[in-house]
Amino acid sequence: MSYEFYKSLHLLMIFSFLVLGTLNLVTQPTKLVKIGTGVASFLIMVAGMGLLARIGSGFTGWVIVKAVIWLLLAGLIPVAGKRFSEKGKQMTLVAIVALSAI
Repeated sequence: MSYEFYKSLHLLMIFSFLVLGTLNLVTQPTKLVKIGTGVASFLIMVAGMGLLARIGSGFTGWVIVKAVIWLLLAGLIPVAGKRFSEKGKQMTLVAIVALSAI
């Protein structure tokens, strides 16, 4: 597949993941929202690895930083949605914005 395909998929899944993750925190999430968050998270990784293969880059420093941020978000959102109080969920939304901006 082409570089443009992987890049488009990567960006679309990042947007979908952030929207679904926010829904997971501000509403009572349905099963579809929870599944969609996980699927989007997985496809972010697949498309990112495809991009790395297309540009011929290994695991450089910026790739490792992005992977760590992705893992933090992918793990934090479901836990926060289920176990955190309303104040904790608000703080998680702030963390999502901050980590996404990085």
